[in-house]
Amino acid sequence: MVILLRIDDRLLHGQVAFSWLNTMGPDAIVIANDEILSNEIQKTAIKMAKPAGIKMTIRSLEDGIDLINNDRVKKMKLFVVVKTTEDALKVIKEVKERIPLVNIGGISNRTKGNNNIAKGIYLSDQDIINIKEIQKLVDKVDARIVPTDKKRNINDLI
Repeated sequence: MVILLRIDDRLLHGQVAFSWLNTMGPDAIVIANDEILSNEIQKTAIKMAKPAGIKMTIRSLEDGIDLINNDRVKKMKLFVVVKTTEDALKVIKEVKERIPLVNIGGISNRTKGNNNIAKGIYLSDQDIINIKEIQKLVDKVDARIVPTDKKRNINDLI
């Protein structure tokens, strides 16, 4: 079962690995992203950021969704990380069980004109549309880089 779905364009890095994992206590991390499969340098960096003693898999988006839906992992607490709001929406729509929490983490200012909604979080107009759709499908959406940041209602930011 997914306990947290995080959107972070850097996927997994030291700050996320230690702060969120210590707070949420997952059994495993699922990195779901199509681009990373062909980027050996980024895969290596992600593997280095993973704390010892926790399972992790790096999958394509579709393979990640298939894994989450697999009966063998139903009892595991999963921390799922995707790169974009579009990927998050796809995961949410295709995962059989309701995802309780979506965290919008670091999203860099990739395109001129994106909205800076919080420190380190820039959203395009399409991202905002995706987040509004996500809100209809999950219990809660927040925007925090690390769990110790003040919890902020996404509606107040977008």
